[in-house]
Parts: sequence; C-alpha cells; structure tokens
Amino acid sequence: MSEKAIEKINWPIWIAVGLITVIFGLLGPVWVSVLPNATWYAPGRVACKLIATVLPLILVLVTAVIGRFSRKTINPLTYVVLYATGMGLIIYTSSDSFPIGSPFPNLCYDRLDSEASQYIPLFLAPPQDVASVLATGGPINWSGWSLTIMWWWLFLIGYALTTLSAGTIFKNQWISIERVPFPHTIVVSTLIDKFKSPERSLARKIGLPLLIGFILGVVFQLPLFLAYLYPWFPDIYGFRVNTCTHGAQWITPDSPLASIVGFAQFNKDPLLAAIFYLAPLDVLFSGWFFYLIFVILMQIAYTMGYYTGIEGLSGCGRVWCGTISYRVGEPFKWDVFGSAGLTTGLFIMYMYLNRSYIINTLKAAFGRLPESARGDLEKDLPLSYRKLYLMFLAGVVLLIILLSLLEIPLPAVITLLVCSCITTFIASRNYSLVGFVVPAGSYFYYGPIKAVLGESPAVLTRGWVSGAVMTYGMVNEPITGGGYAFPFVASLASYRLADYQGVSSRIVFKVLLPVSIIAPLLALIGAVWSFHTFGVTRLPTASGSWWSAYNWLGNPTALARRPAYPPWWPQMLAGIIVAMLLSYLHARFLWFPLDPVGFLLAVDGHALVEGIWTMLLAAWIFKMITLRIGGSKLYEEKGIPVAIGFAVGMLIVAFIGGIVLAVRFFVPF
Repeated sequence: MSEKAIEKINWPIWIAVGLITVIFGLLGPVWVSVLPNATWYAPGRVACKLIATVLPLILVLVTAVIGRFSRKTINPLTYVVLYATGMGLIIYTSSDSFPIGSPFPNLCYDRLDSEASQYIPLFLAPPQDVASVLATGGPINWSGWSLTIMWWWLFLIGYALTTLSAGTIFKNQWISIERVPFPHTIVVSTLIDKFKSPERSLARKIGLPLLIGFILGVVFQLPLFLAYLYPWFPDIYGFRVNTCTHGAQWITPDSPLASIVGFAQFNKDPLLAAIFYLAPLDVLFSGWFFYLIFVILMQIAYTMGYYTGIEGLSGCGRVWCGTISYRVGEPFKWDVFGSAGLTTGLFIMYMYLNRSYIINTLKAAFGRLPESARGDLEKDLPLSYRKLYLMFLAGVVLLIILLSLLEIPLPAVITLLVCSCITTFIASRNYSLVGFVVPAGSYFYYGPIKAVLGESPAVLTRGWVSGAVMTYGMVNEPITGGGYAFPFVASLASYRLADYQGVSSRIVFKVLLPVSIIAPLLALIGAVWSFHTFGVTRLPTASGSWWSAYNWLGNPTALARRPAYPPWWPQMLAGIIVAMLLSYLHARFLWFPLDPVGFLLAVDGHALVEGIWTMLLAAWIFKMITLRIGGSKLYEEKGIPVAIGFAVGMLIVAFIGGIVLAVRFFVPF
C-alpha cells in the first residue's frame, strides 16, 4: 500500500484518543470485575485464546455510525488511530490479563498469609494492613499502595518499550515482505473498506454476503446471551451441558468416545471457524492433520501401558490433571514437546531463515549500511533502527532493574527475559497467522527457569518465589494471562491495518506509545479502587483470582511437575528438532503441505482444552469447498464477507451483553 501524504493527527482526534484511554484505562478493570462471565462479555477481548478484539471493532463501528448520522466522511487515518487506541487498551479491559487476570490479585491475597507473605516483596503487593480490607472492601490507603503501583507501572512501561520497539523492528518483515494476514485485523479492515463505499444505502454499502453473515452471527450469539441471562430461556445450542465458556464440550467417562484417550474436547463455537476461515489453508490442514496424528499416538501409547486410568477423566482433566494427563504424562509430555519444544524450534528457525533481515537492521542501527540503502530500509518506520534498538535496550535495562529489586538472581532475570522473547514472538506470530494464541495457558516453560533458580532449593528465598511467580505472566502467558507483552501484538496488528488502509505506520507508533505508557497506571488505579469499593470477593470476575499465587506458582512442591516431572529435556529437544525440520521443509519445498504452526495448534495445552481441532477442520472444509467451486473470486467476494459478518454480529451482541451484565451488577433484575 502507498503511504498517505498527510501524517498529522488533528487535535479533535487526539482528544478522542485521550478520552478513550482515560475512560477504558480507568474503568476497564472495574467493568471486567463486575461481570459474571468476562470470558465472553468483557469490553476488550473475548473468546479466550482466540482473542477476538471487541474494543477496537466497537470504536471503528461507533465512528462509522457518527460519520453516517453527521453526514461526514471519516478518513482511514481516523479509523486506524482509533483501532490502535483500542488495541493498546486490550489487556486492561479483559478478564485474564493485567490487572484482573494476572497474579496481581493473587499476590494481594498472599499478603494475608504469614507463610506466603514473607516471600512476596512489597513491590508486588501492598503491606498487610492495606491488603487486609480488600476481601470485603474498605478505605483506600493510597500511600500504602504507592510502592506497589509504581513498581507495576514501571514494569509495564518496560514491557511497552521493549515490545513496541521489537514490533516496529519486525514491521517491514511481517507487514511489507511476508504480508502476514492478521485475521482479526482483516475483519476491521474489510468493514472500513465497506464504510468508504459511495453507496448511500447501508445494505448496498456493506453488501448482501456480509449482511447475511451478520444476521447469522446475531442469531447464534443472542440466544446464548439470553440463556446465560435468564435461567428459564431455552438452551438452544446445548451450551449448558458439559460445555466450557469458550465453547468446548468435554467428553465424560461414560461417553462412547471415552475409550479414545486422545479425544478430550471438541469446540462448537462457530466464531473460531469464521476467524480460521481467513487463515492460510496449509496451516488449517496441518492443524487438524497433526491432531489426528496426536490421537493415533496417544492410542498407541495407551495400548503400551501409558496413560492408564485416563479414560476415567473428563475433558480438560485429560489435558491438565494428575500425573497421567497429556501435559505431563509419559512418554510424550506434550507440554514440553509441543508448547515448549515446538515453540523454541519455531523461534530458532524463524530467526535463522530471516537472518539477513535481522542483520540488515543491525547494520542500519550501527551505521554499517550505505546512506541510500539505510534510507530505503527505514523509509516507512516511525524511528530509525538505531533509535528502535536503543528503545528496546532501555526497556530491557528497566526490566532488569525492576526484577532485580525482587531479589531474583541476575542469571534468572536474563533467562526470564530471553524466554519471554521466545514465547512472545511465537505466540504473536501464530496469532497473526490464524487468529489464535499458541502457546498459551499452561506451565510449559518453567524448565529453563527452574534450571537456573534450582529445582527445589534447600532454603526457599524471596528471589526464588518471585522468579517462579513472574515466570507465568512473563513467559507462559505474555500475550493473554499476564498480557505484559501484548503491545507487540497491538503494534503489528495496527501496522497491518495501516498498511491495508494506506496510512503511515508513524501514526500507529505516535498513538500506541502514549497509550501503552498511560493506560497501565490508570488500570492500576481503577483496579485498586474497585477492590476497595466493592470488595474483591463481591466482584464476580475479580474474585476468581482471589487465591494464593504462592501455592499456585511460587511453591517448589506445587511446581514439581512443571513443566513435567524430570527428565523433561529429551521431549523438549525432540520438539525443537521436529519444529526445525518441519520449518526447513516448509520453507524449502513449496509442495510440502505440513506447517509446524499447525503441529503446535494441535498439541498446545490450551488448544487441546478449547478443542479447536473441530473448528480448524470445519474452516478447512469450507475454505476448500469455496475455492474449488468459485476460486479466489468466490472466496474474496462472498466467503470472506460472510465470515466477517458472522464475527461482527457475534461480537456486537457480546459487547451489548457485557453492558447489560455490568448494569445488572448495580441494578439487579
């Protein structure tokens, strides 16, 4: 896409950005906390690891409505700015990200326990006299909170600096060279294209296929919401029966399918299929194909005496529970082989295959390229590569200082940051390809951290506990459960939309940097205010995090099987080798159909819990049929609009449902 000549954001738009940041940054955690089901009705994002981005979509839709009623043409720059603003606010308006879904409330809970409290630094949770009123509510001692708020704010600024700069460094590779699709961004970009149509009729402007998809999305999601809101409303789709909030139905021990030990859950939420429909065909094929391989391997292992008793476990119990689960059970230890090993192998091979690009950016940063070559390389960047690398280093130094204040040994701090880079990069990469975050939702990368900290120290220290606790949000859940590294995704997704719409990437950077710095402070203030005003135990979503981080993440006994019982390194090494081999074959031979990303989609812990294989298969079938019948023309003119319309219909109902549920917290009905 060509760049727009005008790159200036007018003051009215800046005012809108400021107001949106303050409102959603401050009230986002409050809104999420009062919801009884924030997995599906949070204002920021929904649908668990699908990360269906609601807030950016709503901001674009509201802007389009304002433009229509005011009879003013909204330019693409305005849409891109508001989308970037919404992306920057995602983690503070969602249920399983900071500060509601991270270990933050859990650490406050630990302050009330004398054993756990001795290992929790004041940087992570306030003093006991301050935390003692959180459960049921009470006066706010802001001075008692000041040290904790300041540490977390600086910590998130450190992550914003590193991830925004890293996203911008890889911007040309992902957006301009590889043309990575970003399925969720395609949804918004397609809508903007429709809004720019000169047609006066709304039906003609958006087109019949998109309208049909929209109606289908509303028809599907509205009964789900009404069934959730009113117990008497009929459960049309059977979501009250053995079904998780993310739409996966679990297999029970008395099911005829229970004897298939690799079969735990199957997803019946068509939103996943709609988003997957926009993903590359080879990744979709690889996803369901490797899941079939997974089932076969599990059945063979079962007949050889492994996983004995697993047929008596239901659904996610097969994935996560006990010593025979998929995650940690012999012989595969899928958390280690898949979520850790495949992820590491993908990272190594990506960096190797794209080494020339990375080397050129470093040469540009160190002034080792001719002026003309450096100018061509940096012409569409908001900052030079030198400034971007300096920004990255500044963020890293800040994070090292902050983590060292927690008494974490320096080798462990470096290990944390390196591992965080690996999982952040691959999780974001996979999200950009298929719209689903893998790896995610497990404890797969505790191995390297424990190798540095020590498997089970003779004397437990504050540094060991702090390092173990921070591993979860920094390494295992950098995009979702902690969300600290989400600015990496936000920047690249926003650059993708800017490219689609012909808007300068400089605009995106100018918006995301202040939003990513200001929003964390506002979110902390909003969360603390809601905890004290209502009491954590009275807040439906926040109360779900009111339990011990120490017993969950910081206790050596609890972490004995994280990532799996030793030895776990053979499985991790095997995963690395398989991913590297598949990556090489997929890059070297155009005919090779198996993408290693599909393997990770098949065996990652949360992908298995959400049972996404059914929706990968459904999306592959629908996309194949579309392409076989009408080729790319039918896919682009009919298939994509229907899928997008379906997603938009579901997400609008989810957003309105979130408003209704929030109101019901204050005014029961």
